[in-house]
Amino acid sequence: MGPLSSFDNEQEAQEYLLEQLRFKYGEEFEIVKQGEDDYEEYPTKNAYSSELVSKENPDYQFRGWTVSSGEVEDNYAASFFTSQAEPIAENICKVKDYLLDYKVTLEAPITDKKWSRDSDVEEYMSKSGAYNRIDSTMQAGMTNEQYTDQIYDLLNSLYETNTGFELRVDNTTELIFMFNYDPNNEQLIKPDKERIIDKIENEQLANKVIRGKK
Repeated sequence: MGPLSSFDNEQEAQEYLLEQLRFKYGEEFEIVKQGEDDYEEYPTKNAYSSELVSKENPDYQFRGWTVSSGEVEDNYAASFFTSQAEPIAENICKVKDYLLDYKVTLEAPITDKKWSRDSDVEEYMSKSGAYNRIDSTMQAGMTNEQYTDQIYDLLNSLYETNTGFELRVDNTTELIFMFNYDPNNEQLIKPDKERIIDKIENEQLANKVIRGKK
């Protein structure tokens, strides 16, 4: 079945998506939830997104997307890379005694590229746009200088993994720092301690504004 010139209905779009994914991965899939139509981004095309699972591995849930021009994208690879990707950041966090708590979640955008279980996880992380989101908690009541020293140390350790990440830090009650790192972005400036403390102060100011509106 070649690309459809248009989708006349939702069922036709689902059938096309399932067939293309079966051809791409050599597996059978099942749609478990239909997403909202993405008309805002593609106003001249019919776009459909779905949550799917592999029939062979029903624990593997992922997103699939297609438009009437024949494009198909998915993030199925995140299903089998999560167990390898998340420990990259977890292994850093678990040795940082100043972290009271942390949670690492692999965030993976949809893509038309095919990744297999035999693909290298570092290549996947560097070329797919996937990154680890790190939600961490530090001790409450410290000075901004103390938070800065700990965040600076944590960032330097995460840089060494050469993988993308989004670091979020809270002090048990509110967010105090957030930074996104893409190792492929040569224009990205790694924050020094001065920039870190500026970011902390800006977050604190934003928190006060939010509290004032409540």
